[in-house]
Amino acid sequence: MGTWGTGIFDDDTTCDVRDDFLDYLDEGQSAEEAGRAILEGYLDEFNIEDDLEVMSLVFIGLAAVQLDKNCLQEHIRTQAIDLINRGVDLELWEEADDDDGYEKRKKVLNELKQKLITFKLKKCLWLFPF
Repeated sequence: MGTWGTGIFDDDTTCDVRDDFLDYLDEGQSAEEAGRAILEGYLDEFNIEDDLEVMSLVFIGLAAVQLDKNCLQEHIRTQAIDLINRGVDLELWEEADDDDGYEKRKKVLNELKQKLITFKLKKCLWLFPF
């Protein structure tokens, strides 16, 4: 996995998740269908327990893009909060032995977690051009 910063979408996995989600929406799929397709794709390749670090990035990226589009699914929200609370994503930063990066990433994840906790579903902001 390539990482170039501490932001939510500053790695290959979360960027792929975001881009795939938006592509599915562009194709006319609902947020639920897009989320399901992404999770099925990753779960075909990775095991949630054995590859928890990768799956953490998948759930965090999916939660962040759904939050941005105001169509956050409850099971995605709760799973992302749980993974942030468990510090799974931060294990990657501990392994990198980058104290500054670790603290910055921790702050970014805590900010996302607070947004996920306080999220109130309104109307999905994804509008089709037709």
